[in-house]
Amino acid sequence: MAEQITKLFSKEIQENLFPVNEFYKQSKLDANVSSQFGVVQVPQAGASPTVVKNPSSFPLSVSQRTDDVLEYNVDAFATNPIHIEDVNEAVTNYNKRQDIIKDHVKALNTRIADEMAAIWAVTAASNKIFTTGANVPAAAPSATGNRKGLVRADLAKLAVMFDKDDCLADERNILISASQYEELLNVESFINFDYVNRKPVVDGQIGEIFGMKVFKRSRNTIFNNSNVKKAVGATAAATDKLSILGWSDSYVRRAEGSIKLFSDIDSPMYLGSIFNGLVRAGGTAGRTDEKGVYSLIQGV
Repeated sequence: MAEQITKLFSKEIQENLFPVNEFYKQSKLDANVSSQFGVVQVPQAGASPTVVKNPSSFPLSVSQRTDDVLEYNVDAFATNPIHIEDVNEAVTNYNKRQDIIKDHVKALNTRIADEMAAIWAVTAASNKIFTTGANVPAAAPSATGNRKGLVRADLAKLAVMFDKDDCLADERNILISASQYEELLNVESFINFDYVNRKPVVDGQIGEIFGMKVFKRSRNTIFNNSNVKKAVGATAAATDKLSILGWSDSYVRRAEGSIKLFSDIDSPMYLGSIFNGLVRAGGTAGRTDEKGVYSLIQGV
């Protein structure tokens, strides 16, 4: 008689994987706008007043300050609906509906984080610097050949840029991709929280270097061969380059609404239930001159 095999069905589903997205919370939040408006206006202070030493001529010179406005868009991001057949839900011994709803939330959070990293990545040539280390294999998706590796001097130069722009000491951050993290581990000045009796905290920070908080994520903004940042979802190319984002909390902004979940339960047209989500979000560098935001791009 053949041996009968009994199957045990786990009640816990192996969930999908998503990047760590907490880094972008280190920014100025333009609250209570993203669910109502499509554009955010950020006032830009005009020239600072002139200081006169030992004034002796009166009346003092009077001038007016002309302020400006920076605008950025708030876009809508929606997940494609997912259908759960009633018969399928009835025969599963895990909560498929709950897991699908969690996936919608995580997918939207991941897209917002991708967008913020790309939006904050700089366009100004003066705010771009390049790695200068020995050649390492290209690691951007579809990239080929070699790129310059990350070394201590590159990160020191980035730290000096924060100094020159008078960024607050406790608001300096960098975001590094997993592909460049191994190179960072070889920089002796890097303080890895895993080795100083600290664990990566809930905001995603994994360490420090030269006073800059280090955040790690599986992916980061890609630049093309002309050192122009690529939009989220752009076609990968063999000449693409990785980048490290540097930013000060006070010099990047975001508008972010609450995620709204939609459901059509027990739909007669689909013989099941349908779920998806929507969120409105946008962001920008806080200043028109992009001070306080930097991109450290792989050299070639």
